Formats: sequence, structure tokens, C-alpha cells
Amino acid sequence: MDFDFSTEQYMLRDSARRFLTDHAGPRQVRAQGAAFDAALWQGLADLGLPSLLVPEAHGGAGLGLVDAALLWEEMGRSLLAPPMLQAMVASDTLARHATAAQAGAWLPALAAGQLRPAFAHQEMNAGHTADEVRLQARRSGEGWRLEGDKVLVPAAASATHLLVSARSGDGPAGLFVCTASAPGVTVHGHEAMDAHSALCKVSFRGAQAQALGESPDSQALARLLQAHTLAASLQMVGVAAAALDLALAYAKQRTQFDRLIGSFQAIKHKFSDMLVALESARSTAYFAAWALAENDPAQAMAASMAKAACGDMCRLVCNEALQIHGGVGFTHEFDIHWFMRRGKYLEYAFGDASFHRERVASLLLDDAAATTA
Repeated sequence: MDFDFSTEQYMLRDSARRFLTDHAGPRQVRAQGAAFDAALWQGLADLGLPSLLVPEAHGGAGLGLVDAALLWEEMGRSLLAPPMLQAMVASDTLARHATAAQAGAWLPALAAGQLRPAFAHQEMNAGHTADEVRLQARRSGEGWRLEGDKVLVPAAASATHLLVSARSGDGPAGLFVCTASAPGVTVHGHEAMDAHSALCKVSFRGAQAQALGESPDSQALARLLQAHTLAASLQMVGVAAAALDLALAYAKQRTQFDRLIGSFQAIKHKFSDMLVALESARSTAYFAAWALAENDPAQAMAASMAKAACGDMCRLVCNEALQIHGGVGFTHEFDIHWFMRRGKYLEYAFGDASFHRERVASLLLDDAAATTA
């Protein structure tokens, strides 16, 4: 049985890599900072990335999360800013949970690169689960009004629409959609270690919104949370792969005691440990992509296992890559610190390794209880 990606999937990855090598990466991060790069967005839209997960009936390519997995890894490798990844993740959830009218209004615009969604979920003094959402959605005529604050929202300042987790009364939290320019929506940028992630605080004061689907749908929110958890895992794989490449290139040209440092056994051991960790975590993330794409019953556990494995791996690889660079790795003239910054943000986004190991344990206990009941 062949578990490898197809030739077409690798061609899609290679096409994205060529474009991102020319237009993204540390050079673009230095030049752009937290500002939205309209030219880069348009170039990615022309490449067809926002349409990949949109069904063909709405002008998209109709591909799945397994196809997206390689692309999200490349986005981490190139330190791509969040708008495009957020659009791709949102398109998967919208295609699965939007009403026919909502899908007809949003998906063609998303496929054409005219709609830029941002996911507003995290709240102050709250964890990462849907159960901890406190932002309120109250009925208002045919729609809803949102009251509350969200923090650490990537690229909210450049978004056209916001996908917001909110709770209506005492029921489970669901997913709501509002335009970023709606009255009652205020966006403020955060000071962040990874400025290129463009993290923002978003305040909602009676902002008009509509529920995704016929009514507030906890399954839509669960899907979006798991997809973002997967996307963060795959980005960390790309970040770590780039950090490993940088360290390897440096070890091949840096000399000490008249020898290349890459010839020292201690450095070789570091590279071996880094590569084994990277490949193991990559396999875990690829399996999670398959599980989500196929709606496998183990998808929640697979997403958490991938996030825990990739978080630990990315921290290890980036730290070791910095150590191999030595003192110069801490300077802005070298690129390794950009990957450490992105990796550290992604490690904690949507829950760190400790959070997801506890979630895996909880899911296993739930399964055991259901089996014995």
C-alpha cells in the first residue's frame, strides 16, 4: 500500500514553494513587518490558493485537507503571513457548514481572493476550548449581535470578515460571521514577539452578525478549531524544516579549530536528533490531515497528537539550530531568530503540547468509559 502523496500533490507543493521562495521568507518579513502585503496576497490568489478547498460548484478546485497539508507546511517554511492560510482553513468549514445562501454569497468571493476571513476565538483569561468561550451572541431581528472581546486574532486588521466563536445564552458555543467593517467592531494591533503574525485584539459592541448554518452550530466551531490546530502543526513542521536547513548550511561553512563545525561528532548528533524528531512529527501531522479530511472518528485525537508532537519538535529543532549558530544566532543579521519567533507563537496557538496531551488523555478515558458502559 502506498502512503505517499501523489505526483499532482507534489507538483502543487513545488509550484507554491517556487512562488514563496521568490516572494516570501525572512527578507519579506523584514520589509513588511505586521503590514498587509496586498501584492503578495494577489499573487497567491492568482496562483489559486484561496480556491483549493472551495467546492467546484462555487468556483473552487474542490480539493481536500490532505492536499492542503503540503501547502500549509510550505507556508511555515516561508514564514508566510496568516491571511492566506486563514482563508484556506475557513473555506473548509464554510463549505461543510454554511447554508446554501451563505455558501453562494461567500465561497465564490473567497475562491476569487476577494474575501479575507480571520478567526476570532481566543479570549483573555480563558483556555482554548469551545467550553471556555464567553463572548455573547444575542438575537436581533433576523440576525445576532455580538458583545465581548477577542485577543490574539491573526491578521484581523486586514480581514474583510471575521469568524467569531460566541455563546448564545446557556447553550454551547457556535460560530458567527460578521464583516470586519461592521459598526461595533474595533480592531487594535498587539505588540507581539512575531510581529508578522499581525495579532490583534477585536472588540464587539453590538456588532451585527449571522450564525454559520441554520442556527449556532457547535460542530462548525469544533471543525474550525481542529482545522486550525492541524494548520498550526503543519506550519511548525515547515518552520522546523527551514531552521534545520539554515543550521545545516551554517555548519557547512563555519570553521573552528581549522575544521568545519559540521565535521564534529557532537554537531552531527544534534542534526540526527533534529531530523528524527522532524520526520516523526511530520508523519503525525500528515495522519491528522487525513483523519480530518475523511471525518474519521479519531480526528480530534489525531489533531491533538499532532499539535503536541509538532510543538515539542519545533521547540527542539529551533533551539538546536540556534545553538549550532552560536552567538550570531541571536543577532538580527541572521535569519534563524525569525523562525524561532514564528515557532514559539505557533507552539502556543490553539493550545500547547501540555494542553493537547491532557486532551488526548481525556479522549482516551471517554472512549474507555463508553466501551465499558
